[in-house]
Amino acid sequence: MVYLLKSACTPIVWVLALIVAGLIFLKCSRKKSRPKLGWFLVLSGVLVLYLLSINPVSRLLAYSLESRYRVPDDEVLASLDVMIILGGGMYVSGGLREYPEMGPITYSRLVSGVKIFKRSGAKTLILSGGDRRRTTETEGEVMKALAIEMGVPESQIITETKTHNTMEQAVELAKLLSATKAKRIGLVTSALHMMRSERTFKGRFGDDTIVPIPVNYLYLPLECSITSIIPSASELVYSTAAVHEWIGMVWYPIRY
Repeated sequence: MVYLLKSACTPIVWVLALIVAGLIFLKCSRKKSRPKLGWFLVLSGVLVLYLLSINPVSRLLAYSLESRYRVPDDEVLASLDVMIILGGGMYVSGGLREYPEMGPITYSRLVSGVKIFKRSGAKTLILSGGDRRRTTETEGEVMKALAIEMGVPESQIITETKTHNTMEQAVELAKLLSATKAKRIGLVTSALHMMRSERTFKGRFGDDTIVPIPVNYLYLPLECSITSIIPSASELVYSTAAVHEWIGMVWYPIRY
């Protein structure tokens, strides 16, 4: 049920719902007011789809979330005891894919996070991420393999492979770290995802414990060209991700 609600809270579903509702009103209209309402709904759906698919809107949505965060300076990084990198999706093996692979978001978080980990004073790297399909392959283990290839000693890595969303990660990692003496924990995730992650983790660990370390920024300065107002599937993806984060910040306090 939760996953159905999550799917319904995406812009493309709203667009389809507006257009379908408008077409139904146009098809079944008998009163004079209904055709007007039908056209209004159809045009509203098209307008929402257009706006979310152009560069200025998608970049401003990203900016609204990402502009609050910067990577901490070396002095702050040196004070860290533990660093956590949150997974952001993976591809399991099967079909034409022989081995499990990290999705692009997870890959960006891990590569950037490991580089920052090597600069920091943290002695432990926690890689967090399970798989919703309950396979034997998990994000945490796939991330671990690349982290080791990048030079992180296996003895410094802890994997968390049970969780499937940000709240579950915060709860599970709070249990995992409850017996340690970690006073400063670096939290690595996408800049777009950081606001929700920071609030969730600070709710479990405390304000002074969590140090946000954003990576994988999407925002770029706005383009002043004709191409910036031409709809693009990639811009719709960025807008959808940003809207998902804003909805998540409203939904988490309600659900949890």
